Amino acid sequence: MHDLHHMDFIFQTKLGTYSLDAQCEMLVETGYQGLTVSAWSQKLDTLDQIKTRWGLDVGAVYLIYRQGLESFVINAVESIQGCHSIELALDSGKGVTDLDRKILEKILPIAERRGIEIVLYPHVRYGMQTTSEAVQLCKAFNHPSLGIVFNGYHWYANQEQLLEERLQAVSLWLKQVNIAGCRLSPLGWGGVATIETLDEGEMDNFVLMGALRRLGYRGRYSVLGWESMGGDVFGNLERSQKAFRSMEQRLIKHPEWSVLDSLAY
Repeated sequence: MHDLHHMDFIFQTKLGTYSLDAQCEMLVETGYQGLTVSAWSQKLDTLDQIKTRWGLDVGAVYLIYRQGLESFVINAVESIQGCHSIELALDSGKGVTDLDRKILEKILPIAERRGIEIVLYPHVRYGMQTTSEAVQLCKAFNHPSLGIVFNGYHWYANQEQLLEERLQAVSLWLKQVNIAGCRLSPLGWGGVATIETLDEGEMDNFVLMGALRRLGYRGRYSVLGWESMGGDVFGNLERSQKAFRSMEQRLIKHPEWSVLDSLAY
């Protein structure tokens, strides 16, 4: 069974943000093993206490690089405690730019010295949107501290398609996997796709998990949430956890179910 984490975006609602204590207590009660923390959290200096207090792993810190944020990004890589992975979204311009490459040149030596992985996070509507762009950067830098997170939501929202091919392409650098329920819709994030619990949406996460199993992936999964999901945050956590464990058990019993034929239309 895989460790299951949840990204802390789900706790940032239209009415405010749940305290870190409440976040951790909810995650424990709903059966998660850890969380990903956004870099704008006001509690980054307490991450090294989470494992001791709640038994939860901080799988990663999610960080965005844009022009003007060089000092913030470098300081984050240099100072973050209690976590050994940074999910880095690059958004310095249209496509991957020289600014993105320069920030990687600066932070990779720091990451290597501190034993931290920089995990590229392809993000729809950002500069680095696709898994192909992330792979190109990993090939260019060829650095042991640089990897990729495969985010099922952003892969689907970008309509990259060719699931097995894309997973095979990132496999050498694959460090972690993020998933979400989603559907292509102008009402979704960035006018592209919704972010939903794992038991909702048109994205078939069972098929994605099956493809990853065949690839040999045995790492953790992290569920993506967003304020647009609405409703009861605790209930949404619970629904995604139950859906994930159900799919996981189904794959153990019937892995062949996740291999699909071509569309008939």
